[in-house]
Amino acid sequence: MKGWGASQPPQALLGGVKQPCQAQEMKLLALILLLGALGGRQALATAAPSPSAKPFKVEEATDFYTFGFAWPAEASAVPQLVKRFRTQMADAKLELEASASADRKEREAAGYDFLNYDLQYAYETAGQSTRLLSLGSSVYSFTGGAHGSNGSGALLWDRQLGREIKIAHLLKRGASWTAAIRQPFCVLLDRERQERRGEPTAQDQMFGNCPEYRELTVLLQDDDRNSQFDHVLVTADQYVAGPYAEGPYEISLPITATMIERIKPEYRSSFEARPGVK
Repeated sequence: MKGWGASQPPQALLGGVKQPCQAQEMKLLALILLLGALGGRQALATAAPSPSAKPFKVEEATDFYTFGFAWPAEASAVPQLVKRFRTQMADAKLELEASASADRKEREAAGYDFLNYDLQYAYETAGQSTRLLSLGSSVYSFTGGAHGSNGSGALLWDRQLGREIKIAHLLKRGASWTAAIRQPFCVLLDRERQERRGEPTAQDQMFGNCPEYRELTVLLQDDDRNSQFDHVLVTADQYVAGPYAEGPYEISLPITATMIERIKPEYRSSFEARPGVK
């Protein structure tokens, strides 16, 4: 899970860049690292979840925290994902309760006001083929800082293998999408930053350069919902490409014919080409 604000996550969530945070925040948000860890051309009805699969959502509120967790019907149709998400949800709630309770006692003892904690975690379906299921994840956490923290993530599930895979697993040996994604992303990011800021930003200024590929969330998408992936949604979370006030930068890029040529034959039918960025 990437991207955080005033309430910062542990070092591992930030690609090794350590951020200042209180002990209680470190303990709570370490759980989010665990949350983030985890054929032929068919009609959409073939890839759709079974009628018995239902979306899941829980919302709870107490006098010192609020908590939410959700996943879509497509994930409910995969027993391994349901087990994984339920474990994550239970662990996150226990840690939230412990951290919020301890912080409230400390603040009250010191004569400070306590602001209720908040943790919201959700998965949404970004697209699917007969074999692959792509889920985007979002998390919001508030632990009493100046503002909450937000992050994004991507989970790609291979139904045939019965496990999560990375985009790199889809590609032939020695092939990569890194340049094919980052190069157009950087161009469109600069355009969007200039529009938001009203002026261009030099590369050597703060939030003027383009983030590294590893700092971005790359999510496979099926925009026309025909059971073939045609775009990647690239997200630079807050503090990755701009300050908190600018919010995240989300840029959708087409999956081109050149990119599909780099995919292993067994996965190629899950994708369709789109014209490149101009």
